[in-house]
Amino acid sequence: MKRMALWSAVFLLAFVAVSWAQQAFPQRPIEFVIMAGTGGGADRYARFISALVDKHRLSPQPLLPVNRPGGAGAVAMNYVYSKKGDPYVIVITLNSFITTPLIQRLPFSYRDFTPIAMMGLDTFMLWVPADSPFQTAKDLLDAAKARSLTVAGTGSKQEDEILFRTMERRFGLKPFRYVPYKGGGAVAAALVGKQVEATVNNPSEQLSFYKDGRSRPLAVFLKQRVDQPLWKDVPTIKEATGEEIEYVMMRGIFAPGGIPEEARRWLTGLMKKVFATEEFQKFLLDNALFPKFMPGEELGRFVAEFSAFHEGLMRDLGWIQ
Repeated sequence: MKRMALWSAVFLLAFVAVSWAQQAFPQRPIEFVIMAGTGGGADRYARFISALVDKHRLSPQPLLPVNRPGGAGAVAMNYVYSKKGDPYVIVITLNSFITTPLIQRLPFSYRDFTPIAMMGLDTFMLWVPADSPFQTAKDLLDAAKARSLTVAGTGSKQEDEILFRTMERRFGLKPFRYVPYKGGGAVAAALVGKQVEATVNNPSEQLSFYKDGRSRPLAVFLKQRVDQPLWKDVPTIKEATGEEIEYVMMRGIFAPGGIPEEARRWLTGLMKKVFATEEFQKFLLDNALFPKFMPGEELGRFVAEFSAFHEGLMRDLGWIQ
């Protein structure tokens, strides 16, 4: 009898396990981790994506945005890394997804996460307050050759500081007094509050202050102008200064490593549906993003190349060996 009871228990556990495995993903809400504070680009994109999923009923379960700022993205990345195998956690990334593990020598890298989808490539612009004495990028750079300007960006040794330090080297400028903030929203507020003289925010982060006339873009860090009505008059940095600097921000979605293949395919399919909506396409245009969708495998190849590019930049800056 005992042996029969034991086999019955084993059979029951196996049956339950198979039943759970056969249940369609997802069975509960999915945590959508944001690597920075509120108001920045990653925060706006994640919440917009989540709202579109709800509006169009693209998922039987909601995406729940959760801000986990700190440590130049290390807090969020460590949290997602600790969820290995769990498909109910995803994260929207910045370029610090690549740079922070290298600089801080963290026990993981982009290779330890599952690429889900690229939702677009974001642009950087050089911004000043509306009443700044700098009318052009050249005006600002001429001043920066004579004195150290106070500038701001998201975090230390992340995307924004990479651009400012690159400009120092490329144009022979005095070192910027760089002030780090927790997110792009705080950086935008610091600019219009006259706490700093310039920023290199993404257009989406500065958009409301641009529309209400409190800030101005002097140049975009691309090879060509942004071909959209709101931004078409913003010159490239080469047009403004004669020196070309191209730099973009990846807006990718990743999950922890080792998630089930079925869940990975479902998450990629969900993001593809979001990308195809009229609202998301308009969002990309309004915020000067390149509407570039990449499924998981393609995103994985892109990130490998993007990481090599950043390693070269950071070695040049002396941030890594």
